[in-house]
Amino acid sequence: MAFWPGLRKRKTLALRIAPNLLSGNEALALEAGSTDHNYAHAWGGPVVLIRDERVQGQIVNGWLVLIVVLGAVIAVADGLTRAPNPELELSPPQPLAYEPYRAAFLLAGLTLPLMFAYAKRACASLTEGLFLWFVFCTTAYMKDFSYLRWPGVPFFVTDIVLTVLLVSIYIVPRRRATPYPPLLNIFLALFIAAGALAAARGFLGHRDTILVLRDSALVGYSLFLLVGYHLLRSWLAVRRVAVWFLLGAVLSVLNGLGWLVVAPEQRRFVAPGIYVLVSLVAVLVMMANRFIKPRVGWIFAGIFSLGFLLANARSLFIALAVVFLVVLFVPGMQPKKLRSTRLVTALVAAAVLVCTFAFLFLHLQIGRDFTTRVADNFASGILHTSDDPFWKFRVMAWKEAQRRFEQYPPAGEGFGIPFNFDIWDNDPRPHNTFLTVLYKMGLLGFLPLLALLVYFFWLCVRAVHCNSENRRVSFLQTLILAQVSFCVWGGADSVLESPFLASLFWVGMGLGLGMIQKLNFERSLLDLSYFPRANDEIFKSDQPVGIGSDAVLPL
Repeated sequence: MAFWPGLRKRKTLALRIAPNLLSGNEALALEAGSTDHNYAHAWGGPVVLIRDERVQGQIVNGWLVLIVVLGAVIAVADGLTRAPNPELELSPPQPLAYEPYRAAFLLAGLTLPLMFAYAKRACASLTEGLFLWFVFCTTAYMKDFSYLRWPGVPFFVTDIVLTVLLVSIYIVPRRRATPYPPLLNIFLALFIAAGALAAARGFLGHRDTILVLRDSALVGYSLFLLVGYHLLRSWLAVRRVAVWFLLGAVLSVLNGLGWLVVAPEQRRFVAPGIYVLVSLVAVLVMMANRFIKPRVGWIFAGIFSLGFLLANARSLFIALAVVFLVVLFVPGMQPKKLRSTRLVTALVAAAVLVCTFAFLFLHLQIGRDFTTRVADNFASGILHTSDDPFWKFRVMAWKEAQRRFEQYPPAGEGFGIPFNFDIWDNDPRPHNTFLTVLYKMGLLGFLPLLALLVYFFWLCVRAVHCNSENRRVSFLQTLILAQVSFCVWGGADSVLESPFLASLFWVGMGLGLGMIQKLNFERSLLDLSYFPRANDEIFKSDQPVGIGSDAVLPL
């Protein structure tokens, strides 16, 4: 029942429209907020669409501009005042010991009331405003924002936001969402149950309570899936999240650029860079589908290309290559109109843009040194793995995780045991999120997670194939590529263990499920437009094919 909060039953679409059909009325009344565009004359007569005026606010307003300008000033100033930080590459030596940069607290504190003002002007709920603030700050400051916590208690800002959002969904009265396939609930319930078992073993084994609670994040943050599914119920809400996600990623790049100026010896300046990669892919897909104005799109693409270099992570290059392979070879990922010129143009232009930034960097002393390090790091990890210390560490960590899994494959070792081994004694995790699940939760946790991911991608690809004529399917395609990027990144780093990655990863899954429902609903209305009248005449909507089109994103 996770996807159907509350006990109040809702009428199905057929029951809502059946009285009008049976009585011979030619007017169709839809529930307010069930969709956000007008299907005029879909039944051969006037369609009365009771629209929720709350969802008609603009995305860009003065409060958005103020927040972005303020955030840019904070991010750049913070970057220009940072010192080299070699510990950025390492995990915190002890739980709760990481000290985030104060600029993250400043950004969060100043933008929270401004975001509520933005939500009011944009006709969004306060709950959605809180969620947008969370997305914006997470993508901007990532680890530093997510590790903000109440003094003296192990409750981080991510945990507090999750609790507030779940309360608003399941306790505060509101319009309820429709249920989703039972298999999804079963896989999610089994995954959470395996986590509860692993946590119980940790507590019963008298292991460190803080370590058990920290490991419980593997399953605890999966509840963000429900937030993404229930909270964002309109396409306008989806576009708002996309805009704030991109803007937050821009701030992370500006912060890294300022840091490069004052500490050029740093190995990487945007960590982790997965959000920059997701943003770059999203901008390219939206440009190819003409959802973003070209000039604005290329500005964003240029910023994220620079951020891609500043991240200096080999796993990002691999993830980008996998994304391109998915676009080129997975059926349905290329809309029919993009199989030729526009897709090729976008990919070639993106490659040219990255090369241009590399060329400009080579003409600056700071950029030349950093670009040389990026190239050497890439070559070492791909061509000379036997001499690469980072690759050696990962191989040894993976072997240690495999050894621990083999000790008790059904349920793993449980939560609360530090991951210390021969060359590392500060619990760095195995740098593979799937191996972490496997050795801590065993097959009881790994198999439901694998089934959940496979089923999710299957539903998404099927929805893309069935709704290929709907322009809004591009949003779902972008989300699929984002989740693929997360999964590839998780093969060489932490995703489910980290609050600043796990939260938005699970939100993306819930958001994707909501998109599938909206796309299928719109397609069902188009199918219902072929309806026989009393004289057996077959008529259809006078709307053009691709009725679910959107205007250009206001960026």
